Amino acid sequence: MKQFSLIIFLISGIIFSQTQKDTTTLKEVNLKTSLEIEKAFQTESNISFLKQEELLQSNQTTIAPILNKIPGVYMQQGGVNTTKINIRGIGARAQFETNRLKLYYNNIPLSTANGTSILHDIDLTTISEVKVIKGPQATQFGAGLGGVIQLKSVLRDKNYAESELLFGSFDLLKQNYSLNFSEGNKKVNLTYNNLSSGGFRDNSNYQRESYFLNSEWDLSESSKLQLVGQVVQLKGFIPSSLSRTDLEENPTRAAFTWGEARGYESYTRGIFGINYSNQLTSTIQQNTAVFTNIRDAYEPRPFDILDEKNIGIGLRHTTEIDLQLFGLTSRLNIGGEFLRDDFEVSTLENQYRDNNGQGALEGDVLSDLSQTRQYIEGFATLNILFSRKFDLKLGLATNKTTYEIEDVFSNPENSQTGEYDYDQVWLPNAVGTYSLDENQKVSASISKGFSVPTVEQSLTEEGVFNTELEPEKGWNYEIGYKAKWFDDKLLTELSAYYMDVENLLVARRVAEDRFVGINAGSTSHPGIEFSFKSNLNYNSWLKMQPYVNGSFNFYEFDEFVDQGESFSGNDLTGVPSQQFSFGLDAQIGDRFYFYFQTNAVSEIPVNDANSVFADSYAFSNLKAEYRFPLYKSISARVNVGVNNAFNEKYASSIVTNAVGFGGSEPRYFYPGEPRNYFGSFALNYTF
Repeated sequence: MKQFSLIIFLISGIIFSQTQKDTTTLKEVNLKTSLEIEKAFQTESNISFLKQEELLQSNQTTIAPILNKIPGVYMQQGGVNTTKINIRGIGARAQFETNRLKLYYNNIPLSTANGTSILHDIDLTTISEVKVIKGPQATQFGAGLGGVIQLKSVLRDKNYAESELLFGSFDLLKQNYSLNFSEGNKKVNLTYNNLSSGGFRDNSNYQRESYFLNSEWDLSESSKLQLVGQVVQLKGFIPSSLSRTDLEENPTRAAFTWGEARGYESYTRGIFGINYSNQLTSTIQQNTAVFTNIRDAYEPRPFDILDEKNIGIGLRHTTEIDLQLFGLTSRLNIGGEFLRDDFEVSTLENQYRDNNGQGALEGDVLSDLSQTRQYIEGFATLNILFSRKFDLKLGLATNKTTYEIEDVFSNPENSQTGEYDYDQVWLPNAVGTYSLDENQKVSASISKGFSVPTVEQSLTEEGVFNTELEPEKGWNYEIGYKAKWFDDKLLTELSAYYMDVENLLVARRVAEDRFVGINAGSTSHPGIEFSFKSNLNYNSWLKMQPYVNGSFNFYEFDEFVDQGESFSGNDLTGVPSQQFSFGLDAQIGDRFYFYFQTNAVSEIPVNDANSVFADSYAFSNLKAEYRFPLYKSISARVNVGVNNAFNEKYASSIVTNAVGFGGSEPRYFYPGEPRNYFGSFALNYTF
């Protein structure tokens, strides 16, 4: 790693020593423009966008506080490598991972065939835009109950080299190096990141290296080829959750067994994809992507050692056709997606107690399973413009998921080796939009979604697959209102929705830190979301963008009986009923930028009986940045910031339905970071 850094600095030094033309690099504006407000106005009511400038307003270790600006989205983070996202309550019952939504990088799926998505190891400097589609309306991405998060890669039409050093509290250190070339019909971006942190808790050291390649080649005036690749090497120790007493009195400690076992997770993960797009005629465009993903993971835990390997391959194709349908301007989008994942999952005894405090020690094999899981999805959407005021979008997706298990450890009489599948599903979608005038519009939609159980949810406490689990299915009904005011200086959005979910997948705790998935009845998800975003300019020296976003929800169990106990009518576990985000982005002159954000969250029920809650909280982040030229084509930026400025004590993530063992308190809570500081210095050379 040191050699790599030295090579980058030597290359940068050689480039910097050359005489180049004078190019200004400081005119890139961070803030929302009227054009962006217009873009947000034109999109559907359940779609939100985040720019890279917003993603980098924190200390680059997490997207959570920025993603939580979006109404209806709640990302919890117990550590840098322990995150989970729920959208409108879907995925709230996941314990240590994100599922029930689909994650894409450009046109390349990052989610596995069972719906598990990892967002926290995608470095924020490689993302130019985040698009979030809430609920099951994203027909063009197939099946998905929670929604879709689509990441857009960084690839600019200019030549530059950039290096950045970021440091902060708790031994935070991050190095970014990026090269971007654009010449004729070719663009290439190469990025290297190295992130390390000691963490504010015991047993929370973290180290991640990331290598990223994004390139685009215009083959002709009508076709282009894009290559995306990323390799991540990660090792993150796990302090795990704490009891309420430790949360309040000693939040820096690790859970006893995890500290004693020195528990951690490590993996190498690779993602590679090629996308070919072609404008066949003036009315027909197609995109075809071929991709693969590889993950080799090892996780010593106090109760066992998990060894996982995953290799996935897939294909995605879409065709867009502009046409006249009965004299009406229309657009037809048809396509399909195939993904096959080969999982190898084994568990071993962890004899760390016999290892003289050195951590994990492998013992006997407890289970050894392999699973091949694949799905085939087809989808079609038809947009019809009936008039200048009214348009209608009709969609239909279908999914068929199958899996094959090979049990190489169990006896023949209890082996699960065999082929299994889930019933094919059909997922309709209809969205109508009516413009009241050029600055106001209303919309209404109805859609159906579907999510299969993950591999981890399917494992019983004996380490075998529960083949009786059923996928979650749900209908979503939504109305929305959008309006622009004062010459596009203010955008207001309001949405109301209702979703009902059947075959709810929940986690039942069977031992300390061990869970199994079960189907347990149904839930209802009614909610209201609102957003106010403005763009205020004072002469040419001051630009300010205040915003206020929020959501109210009333999620509850309709029918939920677990082990003879009824929780019907209780609030859905793991979701705040109220969530708000407000702040100010400001630019003074051409060089100074200031960002302020506050996230506020109501109390959260952490068990199904609604007898224990995580306390409500609000924390604020601030950042100031100064940009300035150094010499000709060399520019610099310096920033300083503080997270959790008022040192709020809160739970940044929770474990639902924790149970105390041996007379100990249940460990529901992951403590949020106390007040911490960061700063960075970056050089940019444009050539």
